[in-house]
Amino acid sequence: MVLVLIGIAIGVILIAVLIIKAFKTSSKDIVGMDIRCKKCGIKTNGLACPKCEKKSKSFGV
Repeated sequence: MVLVLIGIAIGVILIAVLIIKAFKTSSKDIVGMDIRCKKCGIKTNGLACPKCEKKSKSFGV
């Protein structure tokens, strides 16, 4: 019975945190995507940057 009450309390706290985060974020925010490359600033729309990706990491081979 105690474990059920602890589970319910954790669930309520988690839901409250998620609701607060949903109200604080702007409606124009894109979740989990960077529009621009962090290194060069080219617009990538969340994809790999073609300019920075060309640098091969083949250890000189």
